[in-house]
Amino acid sequence: MSRIWASRRKPCGPDTLGHKQMKPVPRCAMLLTIVTVLSAIAAAVTTLVRRDSFPDPSPAPLVNTALAEARGWSTVTLALAVPLTLISLAAAVGGSLRGRLVWIGSLGYFTYTYLEFAVSPPFTPLYLVYIAAFACAIPALVLGVASIDVPVLSAVFGDRTPRRTVAIFSLVFASLLSFVWLREIAGRTIAGNFGWPGGVDAIGHVVHALDLGLQVPLAVGAGVLLLRRRASGYLVAAMMLINAVCMGGALTAMVAWSAAASATSMWTAAIARSATTK
Repeated sequence: MSRIWASRRKPCGPDTLGHKQMKPVPRCAMLLTIVTVLSAIAAAVTTLVRRDSFPDPSPAPLVNTALAEARGWSTVTLALAVPLTLISLAAAVGGSLRGRLVWIGSLGYFTYTYLEFAVSPPFTPLYLVYIAAFACAIPALVLGVASIDVPVLSAVFGDRTPRRTVAIFSLVFASLLSFVWLREIAGRTIAGNFGWPGGVDAIGHVVHALDLGLQVPLAVGAGVLLLRRRASGYLVAAMMLINAVCMGGALTAMVAWSAAASATSMWTAAIARSATTK
């Protein structure tokens, strides 16, 4: 009788197929995720409310573009990445395989974001917070991936999954990103424009390395594995897609904040000139 009751309590659906085959979410991974999220919240809120979170480069420009872009990125971190991580973690703990994949993907976003912030100039009061965020996200990500029984993924997603579409998107994404950055790098190399990057140019130097060293291989791996019908392709593709969604939103917000800061600065300067001429 107890066996019958236990079988009735087991939920149905593709998520549960993965759930029965997987280890539970490691407690250590949950704790590391919470620390990552708290660090991200602290960094994002501080960036939004304090101007000295990103000091002006020297000489001070009319607009602190780095601060504006960081505020756009922080807005998306608070509004999208943090809730997505907490909701997916709760779903993963509850037995959802899809929740576990989204949780792992969001940890990839935090790893990239705060690794970039930590190794890019300027040196800010949030430096150790950035390090705490990505230092906790990396082992949580590894533990999360290790908790998934990869061969089960093919049965979970099945033939209805747009495998080929996601694969093509991944490969196109990797190709476009590589083209944009390699064109700039090749141009500077051919021109012999070497040396120490300064100011905001140093941030671009870091972004090129992280995108070509992390984002592009991840997208290529997702595309190739999915086209070859490998079960691991679903895991890699999930990480790539969640990263792409979060970072796409962050880049959009970054451009919007930068444009708004430039427009505000120009408007303020115009008012100041008008006042002085009267």
